[in-house]
Amino acid sequence: MEWYKTTPLLQQGEQCEEKWIREDNNNRENFNVKVFLGKKTDLLKLKKNIVEKLKKQLEYYKKTRTDLYSNKDKEHIEKCPVCGNDSKQSISRTTIYGANYVQCLNCSHIYVLERPTKKSIYNFYLSDITYAATYTDKQSAESRLNAIAVPWLDWTIKVFKDTYNKMPERILDIGSGAGHFVEACRRRNINADGIELNESSRKFAKDIWGFELDGSDFLDVYDKYKGYDIVTFWGLLEHTPNPSALLKAAYKVVSESKNGMIISKLPRWNSLSSASQILSPNSVIRHLDPMGHIMAFTDASAAELYYLNNFKPVAAWYYGMDIYETLMQIGNIIDSYDHLTKTGDFQMELQQFVDENRFSDGLTLVGIPK
Repeated sequence: MEWYKTTPLLQQGEQCEEKWIREDNNNRENFNVKVFLGKKTDLLKLKKNIVEKLKKQLEYYKKTRTDLYSNKDKEHIEKCPVCGNDSKQSISRTTIYGANYVQCLNCSHIYVLERPTKKSIYNFYLSDITYAATYTDKQSAESRLNAIAVPWLDWTIKVFKDTYNKMPERILDIGSGAGHFVEACRRRNINADGIELNESSRKFAKDIWGFELDGSDFLDVYDKYKGYDIVTFWGLLEHTPNPSALLKAAYKVVSESKNGMIISKLPRWNSLSSASQILSPNSVIRHLDPMGHIMAFTDASAAELYYLNNFKPVAAWYYGMDIYETLMQIGNIIDSYDHLTKTGDFQMELQQFVDENRFSDGLTLVGIPK
């Protein structure tokens, strides 16, 4: 199995169209994919007391992740989480805090070969205060909504209109965090609901936005959401041991709609952030964090995950935090962060260049039922 792209050599700007091609045993399928490049965000405005927080996070992440991966209570992953290929057919790519990331030789997916048990992962996200606090700082709730959730929604509406020539009516957000995206949808008069396991995040949504998030496991309750137009996974699939199970459930939801669609925001292996972290594996607090992201996607493995679960790719959005990440790693090395904290505009413009050349650490992929 192989995935290919046809990309204009003279492509310039923030949008283009590509053809994604899948070949398998002499069978060839083509998918027309609209590509969007970049999302200018002043990350420094969203990150207060950045240097103090970085040093605390570095200490916390290194200790907790190293402790988790030095524990004997781990499970060996027998098969690739995307294509099911035997893990013996994989090669080691990097080790971070004791976690060995390998790459599947069939679909190119990146995943941790031996990781904490499903119960350990589940309990981590239910109880980890730092994880919840990332999304539940009340002072930054509105700015986070406007800087992150609103652009997500604007883009979602554009892609949906381009595909179906109408507005989406019902959206289900899985792994909603503190409900910022659900709130953005509701302010736009879109019927939106969210599912979130973390109790602290659900409480925040109730206190600040005034609505309840469903605390159930999506795999247990997807039946009651059948017929929703869109299911979104904004940074969730990389956390779960079995992303295919979530996509299978999502298919059952959106295939009941005449205008079904799924959207997943995924960490991308082929990126500047990955390169920076491979060179500095002892100071990782995002992206290839082996408790947060137990896998990372290539374009091919993301497309294959969709394909194997009855979706075809129709749009892709490349943007990331690679410049911020690289400057942060440099700061960790030299123990000085002025270059990080005083270059907001420079970072935005340089990141846009990285995004337009598809070296970004994030990929948001849209699929519709085949």
